[in-house]
Amino acid sequence: MITVLVGIGFSALTGHLLFQSEQNAIRKEVQKDVNNAAMALGREVNLGLELLYAVKNHFDAGHRLSARNFQPMTSGVLERHLSFKSIEWVDIVMHHQRRHYVQDAMQEGSQQRTDIVEFDETGALIPAQRRDMYFPIRFTSSASSNQSVIGYDMGSTAVTRQALKTSFNTGVPVATPATTVKRAYGSVQGFLLIMPILRDPEQLSGEETSDLRGFLVAVIDIGELVNLAINTVINDGINFSLNDITNERNPQLLHSEIATLSSPVNKTLTQQSLPVFFAGREWQVEGYPTAEYVEARQSYMPYWVFAAGTIIFIIISYLLYRLQQRTLTVQAQVDQKTRALRDANTKLESMTKCDGLTGLYNRSHFEAELEREIQRALREETPLSLMIVEVERLSDYNLKYGRLSGDQVLRRLSEALDNMLKRPGDLLCRYSGSQFVAILPRTEGAQRLAEECLLTVKRLQLPFEREEGAMLVDVYVGGVTLSDHEQMTVARMCSYGEIALARARADEPERWHWMEIE
Repeated sequence: MITVLVGIGFSALTGHLLFQSEQNAIRKEVQKDVNNAAMALGREVNLGLELLYAVKNHFDAGHRLSARNFQPMTSGVLERHLSFKSIEWVDIVMHHQRRHYVQDAMQEGSQQRTDIVEFDETGALIPAQRRDMYFPIRFTSSASSNQSVIGYDMGSTAVTRQALKTSFNTGVPVATPATTVKRAYGSVQGFLLIMPILRDPEQLSGEETSDLRGFLVAVIDIGELVNLAINTVINDGINFSLNDITNERNPQLLHSEIATLSSPVNKTLTQQSLPVFFAGREWQVEGYPTAEYVEARQSYMPYWVFAAGTIIFIIISYLLYRLQQRTLTVQAQVDQKTRALRDANTKLESMTKCDGLTGLYNRSHFEAELEREIQRALREETPLSLMIVEVERLSDYNLKYGRLSGDQVLRRLSEALDNMLKRPGDLLCRYSGSQFVAILPRTEGAQRLAEECLLTVKRLQLPFEREEGAMLVDVYVGGVTLSDHEQMTVARMCSYGEIALARARADEPERWHWMEIE
């Protein structure tokens, strides 16, 4: 399961990286289109500025200004730059010059108005309110049907008035923020590009109004400008907007284009172009692709990589699982055989320690246990007792009743004697063919066990007919309790036990003898 989870995670990470790589490629492509659109827009705006400078240079050369030479000069600009809706000449008039200016303009026949005018709230032209300075339109490049705009004071709005003053003071073209420009030919969503014309062309800016000859003002349609510059270079699947970011805190949306209304957009891939600077304004193109645009460039490779990686890791995990199961099966078989071998070794060891007839421990195990008990007695400084039990005339019993019967007698005796020794530390072993031996550690009054042993055998009532008369199977018991630690050895204790057993044979009425060696 860990391998599967790691594999799925690795496959997901690889697919995600591929997906991000494709997203970055799409993002770079969008960024390239947006930058190209911004560059095209900059070229188009600069072209308009160059055309406007050409008109400026004509009048800077001292040519006489009149409606007859103004319209032919500017109409060529309008034909070459379709985003220019009109080019207008704007004068600067102080309040005390207002009446004389109107009279002079009427005498030239360039104006049908009897006063300088402005728009009211309803959009109708009315006489301009009193101001210290007026900026009336004197000539326009539009057809004669548009002469109704002549005399309009462009300083009637605060934004345009500030742009005119800035252009005069700096001597450079100034563009106004985007707004609705009202003219006789209709309202235009655009901006004004203002260029000052000084009496002395060598002057960089004006200091007094007498230095100013007038303004060239171009009315530029933003929608037409975008159509000329951006729509020809940007991809059809990219939605874009044109923003005025001159005021960073309050950016202005100038124009937006939606590629397909029914198509969802992916604004996570939004890219912004480098700023376009011109005439004191700072514009920026922002684009984001449609879903169709992204899908056309987004492959299924990340999903295939994820699916293939997941399947491969699942197969590897399954093979590892099968190998693990096989290993566990083999390990279980090995463990089973190991347990069987250990049981066999235990059984074999038990067989080497036990007497096959009675099931008691044999003499070799007895000697090993006696050595351990001697070492314990020496450490704890306690006495140690040993008791030897011998079956009387076992060979005669075998001759009379057969060896099988004799073996049966030994088994019953061993079982009875083993049950008699109730303490966990006591150990009964088969010492020889007709003898049993018991190790009795830390036993007080061990000699009483000799008498109890004789009584236990008599209770068995094992018949043994002999020439002397009907009798039962009986035993001799010899024992020793050794407190002298210097004499505590296996050989000496066995010797003392043999001596006690010999004395028990000699003491026929009692049939047991116990020695205490201190």
